[in-house]
Formats: sequence, C-alpha cells, structure tokens
Amino acid sequence: MNTEAISQSQRFSISGYLKLTKPSIIYLLVLTAATAMFLADGFAGELSKIVFGLLGIALIASSSAVINQILDVEIDSKMVRTKNRPLVKGEISETNAKTFSIFLLITGTVLLFIFNNPLTVFLTLLTWAFYSFFYTKILKFAGTQNIVIGGIAGAMPPLLGWTAITNSIDSLPLLMVLIIFVWTPPHFWALSINRREDYIAAKIPMMPVIKGIEYTKLQIALYSILLGVVSIFPFATGYLGGFYFISAIILNVAFIGLATLLIFDKSNKLALPLFLYSIVFLTILFICMALDKLIPIQL
Repeated sequence: MNTEAISQSQRFSISGYLKLTKPSIIYLLVLTAATAMFLADGFAGELSKIVFGLLGIALIASSSAVINQILDVEIDSKMVRTKNRPLVKGEISETNAKTFSIFLLITGTVLLFIFNNPLTVFLTLLTWAFYSFFYTKILKFAGTQNIVIGGIAGAMPPLLGWTAITNSIDSLPLLMVLIIFVWTPPHFWALSINRREDYIAAKIPMMPVIKGIEYTKLQIALYSILLGVVSIFPFATGYLGGFYFISAIILNVAFIGLATLLIFDKSNKLALPLFLYSIVFLTILFICMALDKLIPIQL
C-alpha cells in the first residue's frame, strides 16, 4: 500500500470514529453544560474544572452514543436516516467500536473524578447507563411515550455542568433540565413525522406510527406551548433577567407559530423545518441565558 493510500485510510478511520460519537448531538450537550457552568460562577473558578469537566462529560456522552449505535446497528440498517452510519457500512468493526466506547468512558470518568467531584461522576455515569442501555434496549420499544421518558438523558447536561463546578444540586440547573426535557418531544416528533417510513420499517413505535401524524402534530403544538411556559421559569423565579425573558418570548413565539402551522400543513413539509428550528431554538436560548448575565435589562 502506498503512502497516499495509507493517509486516505487513516482519514477514513478518523472520520468513522468521529461519526460514532454523534458530534451534532454532543455539541448541544456541551453547550448546555457550559452554560450551566457559566451561570454557576461566571467561569471565575478553576480553569481545569471547566475544561476537564466539559471534556469528561463530552467523552462519556460520546461513549453512550457509540454504544447506542452498536446496539442499534440492525435497526439503523433499515432506516434511510441512519443507513450510512459507520457500523452499518462496515467502516468500523463492532469490536473496535466497543473498545473505543470503553476508552471514552474510562477517560471521561477519570477526568471528572480527578478534576471535578464524585457527585458529577455518579450523575454522568447514571445518565450514560440510562441512555446506553435502558433507553436503547427497553424504552425505545415501550410505546409512544418512549422519547418523553427517554428525554431525561439528553436533558441532564446542565445539571452535570453545574455540579462539576459547585458539587451541589440547585434549582436553576434543574429548571434548565426541565426546559430541555419538555423541548425533546416536539423536537423529536417533528423528525419522526418527516421520517415516519423509517420507523415503520424499523418497527419502532414512534407516535406518528402508532397514533398517526395528525395526533402527533397536536401533541407537538401542545408541548410547544408547555415549552413556552417552562422557558419563562428562570426569569419568573428571579434567576435570569429581562434580556433572557425577551429572548425566550421571541424564540417561543416562533416555535409555537411553526408548530401551529404544521397542524394545517397537509403535506407535512413543515415538519423538517420545525425540527431544524428546534435545534436553533435550544442553541440560542442557552446562549441567551449566558448573555443575560452580561446584558442586564430590568423589567
């Protein structure tokens, strides 16, 4: 094999392992954890706690993403959205994927234990186990509320980021967890409407498959209203100020508006835009939480 071929193989391998970690999801987890860290002490504490805390959380979350793909490889092969994942295409062997997942888990755990605290280690490992095994092998197939209950795993990073800095569980990060928890169903149901045929092929009882698309649209609209309410809690409880409140109102009006339009969209073409907007929504909402501390507005 010539040097150019070896180089291409290495790049191919690196790309495959990166895909196993689901970087598009990890970035949101890191963002929400970092926001909680900033709200905890304004990044005024030890830099090592921040850097290695985020790295440890990201590594353990990445490990759970790899396990999810190992356990779901047969399902992924039946879905258009996931048929090109590395394990499905044979880019990476299952053995290597398992080794990679163990490496990520151990490294992340060691970092959190050395630079942060046992509470964060415990909560992060609990989240890892819940998503990797309980959600992937049980909850996903338990019925139409699978993503509602399973959403707690993806909602945990703000609490993990907070405990990594403070070594305590407080009200503000729990409110942030609640926001993500309520955000998850409309976010994922919008995708499941767009990919309904995938879930039928994989025999996963997502709501559009079991209850129908029209019922799912109504649930998305109701959850978007609930999301609008819980998004105001950090302001209503006095933790965040006017800048966050105004930003949250604008973001939620757009979310509720899109969810409402989806109800009347017989072609269901708005499902994917709503899914994509939901990602933008959460990203900007959490950035605005941090900016609220830098841009004080009294209402």
